Amino acid sequence: MAALPSQAPAPLRIRDLGPADEPLLDELHAALSPRSQYQRFHGAKPRLTPAERRYLAATDGRDHVALVALDGCGEPVAVGRFVRLRERPDAADIAAEVVDDLQSQGIGTDLVSRLARRAAAVGICRFTATVLSETGLRRSLARRGWRLVDADGPSATLEIDVWALLRPARVA
Repeated sequence: MAALPSQAPAPLRIRDLGPADEPLLDELHAALSPRSQYQRFHGAKPRLTPAERRYLAATDGRDHVALVALDGCGEPVAVGRFVRLRERPDAADIAAEVVDDLQSQGIGTDLVSRLARRAAAVGICRFTATVLSETGLRRSLARRGWRLVDADGPSATLEIDVWALLRPARVA
């Protein structure tokens, strides 16, 4: 019997996340493994508190922008966001989470690229990301041009010029 050709995954729909999307944040968080939750929040985080949920959904399109990726059934599979730094208004902290089954497929990279375009449009020149040093994410970001700006043992902060994220990738 011949094997059936594998189907390409259905395209994701990506849109702005806003205050009405608090339930989507809970759905996505529950779909993350405990390891992914730990890596995203730098500690055990079995559930979001109501205050965290409100904060994460309280986007304004300028200083706090979040994008949600939805699968063909409308289920959230990823969120990416940036929050402008008060002490450095030309910079923003960025974070993303992707459900485990879809990690390493470019979804997070796509969200970061979209966020970079949005950031550039509102005067943000640099992204910072604080990641756990023990994970491969630090090395992965460094390979992509992110610079280490601070390390305190368990975590490291990296930074990149937003425009570097908008350049086409070089063919190796």
